[in-house]
Formats: sequence, structure tokens, C-alpha cells
Amino acid sequence: MLGKLPAAVALAAAAFAFSAQAAEDYKTVEAVSVTAEALKIDTSTQETPQTVNVISGQELADKTVRKLDDALRYTPGFVNTFGTDYDTNWIKIRGFESSLLVNGQRQFTEGYFDTTVEPYLLESVEVLQGPASSLYGDSMPGGVINLVTKKPTKTPQHSVSLSGGTNNYVQGGFDFSDYATEDGSKRYRIVAMVNREDSVLDDVDGWRAMLAPSFTVDIDERSSLTFMMSYLKDRRTASNGFFPAYGTLFSRNGHHISASTNYGDPDDAYNKDQLDAGWELKLGFNDVWTYKQNVNFHYNKFYLHSTAAYGYVDAPDSKTGVLVIQPMIPRYLLVNDGDQKSVTFDNNLTAHWFSGDFENTFQIGFDNQWHHTDWQSNGATGTGYGTIDPLNPSHIDLTGAVPISLYGNSIRKHQFGIYTQAQTNWNETLVAKLGGRYDRISITSSNEDYRSNVQSNRDELSDSNFSWNAGLMYLAPFGISPYVNYSEAFFATGTLNAVSTADWTQSTYMLDKPITTKQTEVGIKITPEWLDGYLNIAWFEITQENGSAQVMIDGTPAMRQVGEKKNKGLEVQGRVSLAKYLTIDASYTYLDAKQSTSAGAMERTEYLPHHTASGWVSYDFTGVGANGLTIGSGLRYLGESIDTVYGSKVPAVTLWDASLSWLINKNWTLSGTVTNITDKEFVTGCYNNMCYYGEGRTARATLTYNW
Repeated sequence: MLGKLPAAVALAAAAFAFSAQAAEDYKTVEAVSVTAEALKIDTSTQETPQTVNVISGQELADKTVRKLDDALRYTPGFVNTFGTDYDTNWIKIRGFESSLLVNGQRQFTEGYFDTTVEPYLLESVEVLQGPASSLYGDSMPGGVINLVTKKPTKTPQHSVSLSGGTNNYVQGGFDFSDYATEDGSKRYRIVAMVNREDSVLDDVDGWRAMLAPSFTVDIDERSSLTFMMSYLKDRRTASNGFFPAYGTLFSRNGHHISASTNYGDPDDAYNKDQLDAGWELKLGFNDVWTYKQNVNFHYNKFYLHSTAAYGYVDAPDSKTGVLVIQPMIPRYLLVNDGDQKSVTFDNNLTAHWFSGDFENTFQIGFDNQWHHTDWQSNGATGTGYGTIDPLNPSHIDLTGAVPISLYGNSIRKHQFGIYTQAQTNWNETLVAKLGGRYDRISITSSNEDYRSNVQSNRDELSDSNFSWNAGLMYLAPFGISPYVNYSEAFFATGTLNAVSTADWTQSTYMLDKPITTKQTEVGIKITPEWLDGYLNIAWFEITQENGSAQVMIDGTPAMRQVGEKKNKGLEVQGRVSLAKYLTIDASYTYLDAKQSTSAGAMERTEYLPHHTASGWVSYDFTGVGANGLTIGSGLRYLGESIDTVYGSKVPAVTLWDASLSWLINKNWTLSGTVTNITDKEFVTGCYNNMCYYGEGRTARATLTYNW
């Protein structure tokens, strides 16, 4: 190993030499000029004292992204904890859940009700890693993911595309942006698509349709008003990828369970009708002051009929300790049928001015959020729905044979927040940033579970919280910028949890305490003039109080508050262009994630590996005569994780991906990706002897006509 070190050093030196020469002639990697709308102020991500990642629309198109978690595969700190799932995104950043924004507007997620954004509509994806309540109030500790959607462009553009791939995937779409008036002061854009595909699981398929018109009016050279609307319709078979550990991670009496095995029901369904409408107003009063207003109305009608099988019954005998593999495992049916309505209203006033050697930005704003969810369900954990042979599943129609009782549920959540932030850059040498936000939040949750042992089925929360953020960055000579950052987050869930007495004779529905989180981040961002690229290194420590963890309730997985969680780690990310046509991306994350047990001790958190890494190399063959052709290939490494209940280790895995993008001529473009090229079968994580398969080989290609 040590013998290879001089060669590695020589190779790295050669790479930097190539990049240094390239930087003298041209720049192919944008670093300092990249900004993120999620920061709410116009500032470079490389000159911001915190970790921010931006995935461009070109990257999304080149990799033929089908889901949001696909887009984040090469983002440091990201882990998909539940593997293959074609109707839900499973995202953890720095070991914690993250919150979703669309065009800077907070999206409400509660239980199975969430916001779906079709990737074909996306202009870019922004990731602010770590707590962000000083900007957005009630939000998850992993950070915020802001989805920036396509809006009218100042230059007309039109495209029609057709895609196809494995699992009978077919998609067609069009994207038209043009002038509504001759001078272009009024512009429109219409984005639409329809697709269908099969899931990895047998007899699971579905289709989606989306239409998103938008219209922009330029009020003057500093001011504009954009109206946006989108409608999305999903009709799918519900997909559940729960598998017993014995049969996936380990042999099950000498047998193996295929990753395509479906334990669901023919009646399983995932149906969603989602409507969004709103506007973005920008008024530039002068060279200093700008006012922005974002308003959005969200409606989501949702029906879920989902059957899953759980392998937790494979367990050691309570007396002998000998493992007992059960011939049958239990199934549970979960039904949700209802709708969700949200209104978000955000305003801010921003000043940007110079004073001597200082470049200053100051912002003050407030937002209001109302979220109402009403639905019928058969409880948070569903209803026992018979058993099934995990090796030879037979789908017996139990409709009517097992009584399913639905009862009403309601969540009313309102948040009002006032926020401010200030940033100053002294002599292009020192950046200081300070922000704070005060929130009032109220939640009323109830259900109609009137069983005799239920004492109360209603609870309310009224609370306030102040969150703040501070950062300091030194823009040292030669493009080396060390920084330190502190941030906070709080989150209050509207889901009622049934708290039972020790003898299980009485039960009371209660809201959890708000989750509070603090993070310290220390890092360095390197963007020297002689390097066509950048290198970012960040160390972080996140401490959470009243955090939630997965537990088993009545035989099904559920979330309960466990007390303290503490995650700390290191992220390294870099991009460099060599000799103009060759670009290399690489990232590595070390994560030490721990949570408190009922006994007060700290244990390693389930699903989360200590080590993840990725690398991607792309080459533009224009330099050798193949104009417009770029081929890329990359590796993803997911380290070993554990099942905290039994201590079972989930092996590490390395996956190989590739992509192609070919600008055939000024009108035609061909792009495609293949992920997990070797079709490696692997398990992404396990808890209480329940495991999840990762995605096998998937290939997709898109042909686009532009004019």
C-alpha cells in the first residue's frame, strides 16, 4: 500500500498541473458564480460559510433522473435508507431527514401525505446541508432540499422528448418557452409529460401525467411577476419492499428470496391528484432595495391501499435463545384516503449596498403557512391481514374476510415566522453572516378512534421557537477559504401517537414534543485561480433532542421519540477539469451516527453506514473529432451498516454507473444512463430482521428535438 503512495502523489500532481494549465486558458467548472435560491440572498455558494450543493438542470437531464433520490446519488452526505421504491423518495442527509422546498416554499409532509415533483419539471436541485430553521422555521435537521422548477426564459426555446428503458419505462414530454409579446416583456412556458413503467416488484406498475404552465410579466428592468401552476396525476400499484432478513441478508432454510418478490395485494393502489398554483413577485425599487413575495396554494387528493409483509417474527426463542425461522410471516394492510390543503405566503425585503471596503446585504421578512389534512385510515400501523409464505407467496384475496375499520383523522397546522439575516464581505477577505427567526406554531390533531380503551383522541400544541445561524469565512489568498458555522432547527409533527399504560388496558393519543437540533460545522473551501475546479471539506457535529427513531408497534414499524441523537462526520467533495475535455467529480463522507436507548445509553443508528463515497469521470470527445459526444462513468460506495436490534451487519457494496450525452446537431440530442451496470443484488439496510433490496441494473435513454 505504501509503495503505491508515490505513484498516487505523482498522479495527483499531474492532475493539478493539467488543471492549472487549463485554468490559465479557460474555465469549464463553475464554482464561484454558482448561487442557490434557498439561501434567499444572491451570494456565491463557495463564499457562503456552510455546505451548499447545487445539481444543475443539465446534470439532471444527462443522468435521466426519474426520482429525487436518483438526483442525489453523487451528493456527499446522502443515503437512501430503504432502497428500491418507485413511488416514494427516501432521503437522509448527514443521517437525518430533510425538508422539501419548491421554489423556496416549504412543503408539508405528514405521514403518507407529501408533495411530489416530477423531475422533468426541474430546473435545478439545491441542498442546504444541516439545520436551516433560521430561514424556514419548522424544518428537519438534515437540511432543506429546494426544487427549482422551470419558468419562462428570456430566450425562446422548445423541445420534444421521448424516453424509454428497463421495466417497460416509456415517457413523452414537451417543454415550450416563448414570447407572448414581440418585445418579450411577457413570456410563457408550458411543460408537460406522461409516462408509464413497471416496478422492480412483480405485478406492480403505474403511470403519471403532469402539466405545468407559467407566465412572466416584466414590470420594468428590475421587477417581474410570474404566475405558476402545475397538475400531477399518479395512478400506481402501491409498492412495498419489506423483506425478511432470512432470505435476503441470510439464507432462509437454504433458499433465497428474489428481489422481485411481491408480498402485496392485487387491490393495492397509490393514487394521487396534486394541484399547485401561485406566483412570484419581484419589485426592484432601486439599486439597493428589492421586495420579493412568494405565494403558493397546494392541494393533494390521495388514496393508499398498501399491503406489506414483515419478517420480525424470525427471532430467537425466548427460552432457549435458538433462532426460529417461521414458515409464514404476517401481513398488514394500511389504508389512507383523504386530502391535504396548504397555503404558504412568504415576503421579504432585501438591501444590498457598498460602504467603503464593505459589501453588505440585509434582509427582513415574514411568512405564514397553513396546512390542513383530513383523511380516513385504519390506524398508523394498519390492520393484520393474514400471513404469507415468504418463499412461495400466494396472493389470496382477503377482501371482506378481514374486517377493516376506517376512522377519521385531522391535522391543522399553522406557522407564522419573522426572520432576518445580514451578511457583510470586508475587502473580499472576510465574510460574516448572522441570521435569526422567531416562529409561533400551533397544531391541532384528532382522530375518531372511539375504542373503549382510548381515553383521549385529540391533542393540541402551541409553542414558539427562536432559531439562529452564524457563520464566518476567511477568503484567504490563493482561493483558500476556511469557515465556521453554527445553525439550529426545530420540527413539530402533527401525527398523534398512541401512548398506552403498562398493562395495555388504556391508551391516549398525544403529540410528540418538538424536535430541536443544533449543528456546528467547520470547513474549508478551495477555489484557487490556478485550479479549474474546487475542493470542499467540512466537519460537522449535530445534536438533537427529542429525536425520533424506528421502533416496532403492534408488529409493524413506526416512529417514536427516543431522546438524544448525535451525528458527527466529515464530508469531502471536489470537482476538477483536466485538459479542457476531462472532468472528475469525487466525494467521501464519514458519519458516526448514534442515538439514545431506553436505558439511556448511546448506540449506533440503524441503516446508516460509517463510510460512503462516489466518483464520476466524464470526457467530452469534441477534442478528438466526435463533436458533442460526452461519456461518463462513476462508482458509488455504500459502506457497512447494522441492524441495531440483532446486531446483524449489512455488507458494503460498490456500484458502477455510466452515462452518455450526444449533441447530434443543433436540433437533436441523445442522452442515456445505466445504473448498477453489473446488476449486483444487494441489501441497503435492515432493522429488526426486516431488510430492503437496492435497485438492480436500470437503463434509460432520451431522444430530444430542440428548436
